[in-house]
Amino acid sequence: MRYGEPSKGFQIAAGCVWLVVDVALIGYLLFRYGMTGWADAYDDSANPPAAPAEARRAAWLVLGTAVVSGGFLLLRHYWVNGVLQLLLLGAGAGMFAHFAARG
Repeated sequence: MRYGEPSKGFQIAAGCVWLVVDVALIGYLLFRYGMTGWADAYDDSANPPAAPAEARRAAWLVLGTAVVSGGFLLLRHYWVNGVLQLLLLGAGAGMFAHFAARG
């Protein structure tokens, strides 16, 4: 361990906490997208569906979270946690972007 790098145990604990936070964020936004799509199914008016806009909003939120939190972790020398943060939240942002494009 070099000076200034966090210990392996602390990195593992931080990674587990970030994983729980990431899954909770993606799960909550996926629930919001699903509820919006469900409400769109019962909308008899001529309003455009709101689910694609909700998916777009979720994609930008998750992408911004990936950049900020992954960049912060990389800056603090949490290499594995930072890369996993970028990959997991980047995949979540891609999923929501796919939902938004699909309409």
